[in-house]
This record gives sequence, structure tokens and C-alpha cells, in this order.
Amino acid sequence: MELSADITELIACCILIFTSLLGNAILIYCTWRCITRRLPTSFALIFSLAFAHVLKNIVVNAINIILNAGFSPNPLICKIRVFTASLTTKLEIWFTLYMAIFYCFKLKRVVHPLRAPPNGKWRKHHLITVFALWVTGISVCCPYLIYVNDVQSLTLYNDSYPAQNNFLYEDCNVRFPDAIIDIYYHQTFMVVTDLLPIVVLLFVCARILLLFREQSQATYGNIWIGHDASETEVLRASKVIVILMHIVTALWVAHFVIVRSIKHINVWYWMSTLLVVLFSGYASISPYLLMLINYKISLQIRSLSSFCCKNNNLNKSPSGGQKSIPDSSPAGG
Repeated sequence: MELSADITELIACCILIFTSLLGNAILIYCTWRCITRRLPTSFALIFSLAFAHVLKNIVVNAINIILNAGFSPNPLICKIRVFTASLTTKLEIWFTLYMAIFYCFKLKRVVHPLRAPPNGKWRKHHLITVFALWVTGISVCCPYLIYVNDVQSLTLYNDSYPAQNNFLYEDCNVRFPDAIIDIYYHQTFMVVTDLLPIVVLLFVCARILLLFREQSQATYGNIWIGHDASETEVLRASKVIVILMHIVTALWVAHFVIVRSIKHINVWYWMSTLLVVLFSGYASISPYLLMLINYKISLQIRSLSSFCCKNNNLNKSPSGGQKSIPDSSPAGG
């Protein structure tokens, strides 16, 4: 039996929600267990990315499932959908850029060590910046809570109004009372606030690759001082950031190109499913890569997985069909 486009999109949304919630839940739990006295900057960035991923999948993809189940979109659902989609997309890009800049400076200190110790007051500035990015993202996307309407009622109201999708699909549309505001805010400013950080992210990752080249060529002198635990963590985190840069850039560019040319390729059967995967793919993939950044998080994940495996073995032993020998094996199994 051939699946319809709506069923395929619904299945894709369910898979993306499950994958993202599982990965981000493990990431948040293991990161929280690693905090001893105060919140490190890298953990604050990981928490921000994880919460943005969870918010995107819980709200946007849940609304996609509701709409595919047969419920007609209304202005309130469209407002929440478009606002959350735009906000979480910007926060994902901004915090990925921030994390890339953060580890770029740490990698530079590893390759070119400073004689003086780093200033500890920077941690407070980083936390303030993280909070400011959340406030800025919410403020920038607030107009979408006012000017989002149902696309069907908008078509009945004015057939000449162009249907511009806001990084989503044809169900919801953004309508501004002034065409100038629509051009400068919706079609220009909101795109630039995504595209410009991606361009900066490319340059930052290029700088990281150059630092890796310097590190591989520095074998003596006062440039390279060897590998300890903190240096290994910085090197591994920088490699993860480069991978995340490729993922978020490829998914955003592909989604943007398809949405902008949706009028010419909308006849494709799997178009809505492809847009869902491109839109939420980063929120489902990145948490599993972010687990590799800090070695303490990796240890927490290993201990959590070993604990789960031990519980599964204990639960299976009474019903496994085999009689256990009480005194011939150690209790740890």
C-alpha cells in the first residue's frame, strides 16, 4: 500500500520528535550531572542548544502532526508555529556560532599558549551574553505573533497577495499590513539574521581548521606543549564544532532554497516530508554530537548506558527460561 504525503510527513515528524527528545534528554541529564560548583560556559551553551532543539520539536513538529491529523489551521496555531519555528532556528544558528567562537579562542590558547592565566571574569560575561541572545531572539520574532494568519482565509481575503512561506509550509502564512515592512522585515531582516551568522560561522570554522594545521605542524618550541585532559577536550570539541557547522549550513541552505522555489517544485510528492526533515534535522542530529564535546559528559553517558544494561540483564534473568545458580556466579553478573 502506497503511503500518502500526509502520512509520510506524520511518520517523519514522529521519528524526529522521538530522536530529538531522546538525545536532548540524555544530553541535558548527563551535562547537569557533571556540574559541581558553578555552571561552565560550555555547559550553558549546550543547555541553550538543547532547550532550543526540544522547543522546536515539541511545538513545531507537534503542530505538524495535529495539522496532518485533519485539524484545520487557525490563526493562533499559525502564530505559535511560525514564531517558534523562527525563534528556534535563529537560536540554533546563534548558539552554534557562539560555541564555535568560544572553542576557537580556546583552541588558539592550546596552539599558542598564553604566559598569563586567563581572566576568570569572562564566565560571567558569557552567561550574560547567553541570556541576551535568548531575549534578542524572542524580541526579534515577536512580530510574528501579531501578523500571522491562516493561508486559506488570506487567499479569500485577497487573491492577489503573494503566499510567502516563512521557512515552513503552505498551511500558515505571514501577512503584514504594509508591503514595505513585509519586504524589509520578513523577507530581508529575518533572512539576514540567519544568513549572516552562518557566513561568520564558516569563517570561524575556517580559522579552527587553520589552527589545527598549525597544531599538527608544531612539534617543538614554545608553541605546542603537548596533550593533557583539557587540551584533548578542546581539540575534540573543535572537531565537533566543524561537523556541526557543515550540518547546520547544509540543512539551512537546502531548506531556504526549496522554500524560495516552492512555487516551481511544489508538484513533488515528497516535498512536505523533505521540508520537515531539513527543518528539524539539526535538532535531531546535533545532541548526539554534542555529547562528545566534554569528556565528563562522555563518562556520564557511559555510566548511564552501563546502568541501563545492568538493569535490563537483571530484569531478563527471572523470565529468561533458565534457572539461575545462586552461589556459582558473582552478584554483579
